[in-house]
This record gives sequence, structure tokens and C-alpha cells, in this order.
Amino acid sequence: DNQKRGMLETFLAYMIPNESEPFWQYAQDVVTEAKHRGVPFIDAHFDKANIYTWLAWQNPPGRQLHNAIMEHILNPQHPQAQPFMTWLKKLYDL
Repeated sequence: DNQKRGMLETFLAYMIPNESEPFWQYAQDVVTEAKHRGVPFIDAHFDKANIYTWLAWQNPPGRQLHNAIMEHILNPQHPQAQPFMTWLKKLYDL
């Protein structure tokens, strides 16, 4: 929406299904702990590390972002995702 901070991965996190929320929170905790232990990603990439960690735990693991949307691992219909989806559709005249 060009108003909020973040990268594409930041906004795609709004598409994580409600039933996966506990695992999403745990993925973020794991990434934070990994950073504290010296994993060498830059702070600006926390959101990337979070979503790719969560995607690594899905079935099948490690899907690319566009596949995760097409396969409904990420839910573009999630209410939190609607402002982003509205912006995206307007941007690309979809």
C-alpha cells in the first residue's frame, strides 16, 4: 500500500492463515533467537527470514512466495491482507 514499512514479505505475512498463527509466532521467535546466536542476515531482512522460516515448515516445505499463494498456503483472502490486495489490484489494473 506504499504507506506501511516493509518489503513484499512483510505484507505477505498478512496472508498467513489464522490456524497457523501459533507456528508463525514460533517462526518469528526462532528467527530472533538465531539472530542473537549470530546468524548473519541483516536486520532489514528479518521479515524475509521470518516468512521463509515459516514456509520451510509447511507441506510441502520451502515453497516460493508465488507458489505459496497459488497453493493456498498463504491466503490472499485473509482480512488482514485486503488492503494490500486492493493496492496490488489497483497498481496492476487487475
